Order: sequence, then C-alpha cells, then structure tokens
Amino acid sequence: MRAWILGTAGWMPTVHRGTTSVLVRAGDRALLLDAGTGAARLVSEPGLLDGATRLDVLLTHFHLDHVCGLLYLPATGLPVEIHAPGEWLYGSASAQVLAPLLRAPVSPFASQPFAIRELDPGGGSIAGVPVALRAQLRHWAPTAGIRIGDALALVTDTAFDEGTAGFVAGVRHLLHEAWSTSHDPASVDGDATAAQAGQVAAEAGVARLTLLHLHPRADPAALERDARAAFAPAEVGVDGRELTL
Repeated sequence: MRAWILGTAGWMPTVHRGTTSVLVRAGDRALLLDAGTGAARLVSEPGLLDGATRLDVLLTHFHLDHVCGLLYLPATGLPVEIHAPGEWLYGSASAQVLAPLLRAPVSPFASQPFAIRELDPGGGSIAGVPVALRAQLRHWAPTAGIRIGDALALVTDTAFDEGTAGFVAGVRHLLHEAWSTSHDPASVDGDATAAQAGQVAAEAGVARLTLLHLHPRADPAALERDARAAFAPAEVGVDGRELTL
C-alpha cells in the first residue's frame, strides 16, 4: 500500500496548498479520501493513477472544501464510485446531498457521472483495503474518522475528541487536522489545534503524525512547534508528498 497527501488546506486553497484530499493505492485500485481541490493532482500528475482500473472516493463529510474536487474526477478517465455518510450521519441519502453539486446548473455534466454508495458505519473493505469508521460529532456538521487497517488514519473537521486516540491507536501514520495553534485567535471550538493533534498522536502511540486541514493563514512552523510539545515527530503536511507507511 502507498499513499500521498494531495491537499493539506482547509476552507480554501492557497498558492501552495489545495484543500483536503489523500490518495491511497493498493494494486490496481485507487482510493481517494475526500475530494478537495487537491484532487486536481490526479489530473495534473496522471502517474499517481498508473495501473488503476477504477477510483473509489470515501468522503468524511460534505463541506464544499472536501467535495468540490469531485467535479475534476471524470478527467481521470476512470470509473468513479463515491462512498459517503449521508444516511449514516445526516439522515439523508448521499446522492440527494450531492445532487446540487453534480447536476446543472452547477455541474457541466449532462447526467450523474458517478455511482454513489452509502457508507456502512461498521466499516468493511473499500478499494481492496480494510476501512474502519468512527462518527465525529464535535463539529458543527458530523464527520467520519477513517482508519485504513494499521497503516493510515485520517481525522479532520472535528474538535478535540477523547475517543479519537483509541480509534487510531497503533496506526503507522496519523493525518490529523491542525486548524490553528493553541494560542492563535483563529482557534475555534469546532476544529482541533495542532497541540491537540499532538496529544492524540502521543496517546494513541502512532509512529508518525502529519498535520493537515490547515487554516489558510496558519504559520506552518508555529503549528509544528505546537504539536511537537506533545509529539516530537509531528510535521506539517506538504501537498504531493508520499506518506511513510
């Protein structure tokens, strides 16, 4: 299994950061965790999908900065299937939630371009990799935490949650939101700080921590200092970088 961060920003892209998206490859299968503007790398860097026969997309939630990249995916030339938490977390079909984005007048496509499946909160296998899910309820819209076996976990768009450490315990690489430092006025109740990401990593005993879903004006060096107070190997994510699994 291999993985790359395609986008590390939250809310809006910046000159150097697309919004949240992570690619996981396992053989001829490709799994995209969230589809922010970082998903454009799948088109501009087609080698990321060499040998893939289809593309599965697992959405943590439906905020625009995590789903706008869905409109780019037909340019990959691959069949695409979306797995989303509409019924589980919102009580509405995911196809219904996504419909305004994927049809005219917003979308350029004449018809629905993707198959859309509901996520099973019990997890299972998607794109040939084991997936575990956890409801994250400490954000203004619920989100799903994702664990890919013991290799990788993604925790984004959630305030600090005492249950996260148990969910991600022992994973080799944790990707955790770091919206701001603990001393930054941009810090808000619904999003985790870098210090809190470091605390989760330390309590969970993970091997590596990469910070993502960063505020557009965040200072990467300050975020790293904040996280490293609790977890020394913490680092800020870099768009396009392959992850160590």
